[in-house]
Amino acid sequence: MAETNGSTTMRRLLILILAVYGVTAALFWVTAVNTATLYAVKDSYSWQSVPKANNGGSNNFAITSSTANPMNMRGWIAFDMRGVPNDVWILNAELRLRVWHKTTTDPKLGIGDSTGRVYGVYRLTQPWTEFNITWAYQPNYTEEHHATSPVPPGQGGWDGPLLYMDWDVTALVRDWASGADNYGILIRDTQENAPLYYSTQFFTHNKVPNESYFPRLLVTYVSPLSVVILVAALGLEGLFITTLWRMRKRRQDTSEHR
Repeated sequence: MAETNGSTTMRRLLILILAVYGVTAALFWVTAVNTATLYAVKDSYSWQSVPKANNGGSNNFAITSSTANPMNMRGWIAFDMRGVPNDVWILNAELRLRVWHKTTTDPKLGIGDSTGRVYGVYRLTQPWTEFNITWAYQPNYTEEHHATSPVPPGQGGWDGPLLYMDWDVTALVRDWASGADNYGILIRDTQENAPLYYSTQFFTHNKVPNESYFPRLLVTYVSPLSVVILVAALGLEGLFITTLWRMRKRRQDTSEHR
């Protein structure tokens, strides 16, 4: 009987611990973890076949891989990171672009379906301006902490359906938070010079109806002080629960010896 009572007590203690810790963690996530939505402050694109052409101010930019004209096409985007406080821990960062149009298979025209093409996101290491950047005068970039993602199935459009392409750029954004210069990002097909013409067009922040079309960066963060408070709270709760358990155990042992 004593063993059964002891097992029941331990189960109740475990349930209590999990419940208290669960509530504390949930409250922490709701109150201390924040997500900032940063919209593009500039974006542009250019194509290899017309190397000195600039497309700043366009309502879309295209990522293309092809050996035929317009050959390869790349896009550049910049975000203002001042929307994320200094000295915070970046938990997650996601780049999200709204798809306008994708090529579909047409063998007669040498066009391929861009679904599944892998696009890379790279941190720029040189400054650029929206209305001066071209293929011939594009900024350098680094492959360190770059991110990749496949083009999703489906088709977008001005009036929908809503189709987004996402990249996990947590490591890249952490570089900015750690002091790397924020010149923005490059987006390109990771396998340029394809034998067929593959292209995906994305909306920009120019000449579109509203912010739902904008390129965006979703940055989830937490302050170190909040984490310290969480650890302290969990420790105090654990101490309190342990103390209650010991008091209950002592009373139980005392009653069994009577």
